[in-house]
This record gives sequence, C-alpha cells and structure tokens, in this order.
Amino acid sequence: MGYTLESWAKKREQGFIRFLIIEGVLFTGGPFAVILQVVGYFLLADEGQTFGQYFTSTRTWMTFLFHGTLFGGIMGFVKWRRNEKAYLAIQGQNGG
Repeated sequence: MGYTLESWAKKREQGFIRFLIIEGVLFTGGPFAVILQVVGYFLLADEGQTFGQYFTSTRTWMTFLFHGTLFGGIMGFVKWRRNEKAYLAIQGQNGG
C-alpha cells in the first residue's frame, strides 16, 4: 500500500472520483502527458514546424488532454484497486 492506513481511510472517505481526478489524472497523467508532448515534438512535428508552432497547435493540446486523461484515469484506477485491496486485507487481519 502506498499510504498509511489513516491516510488511505481519509482518501477513501473523499471518494473514488476525486481520487481518480487528483491522484490519477493530475499527479500521474499530467507529467506523463508533458513528457509525451516533448517527445512528440521530436518525433511527430511537421517538417519546418517550430517548437512554438507545435505547442500552440490544436492537435498537440488534444493529444495532451487525451494522454493525460486516459493514462491518468487508468493508473488512478489501478492505484485505487491496489490500495483498497491492501487496506481491506489489513482491516480483515485486525478484525475490523
């Protein structure tokens, strides 16, 4: 489990959707999307397209949102399930 029992209990109370948005999309998906966009500039930029033109294009921002949301949502879900499973196992061992 990536959290203490107390901190996970608090995160559980705040809810699954909030966890997905904060821990998944913002903290995991955001950095992932930034890295992909920088790498994408070197691999996907049209010939003659400058750094500024690439990062102001609609396609770049759409892929940024797609990568951040999709990857962050999946990883947030995986983190939630892993922590929830460990929390419930510990609670079962402690009787409660």
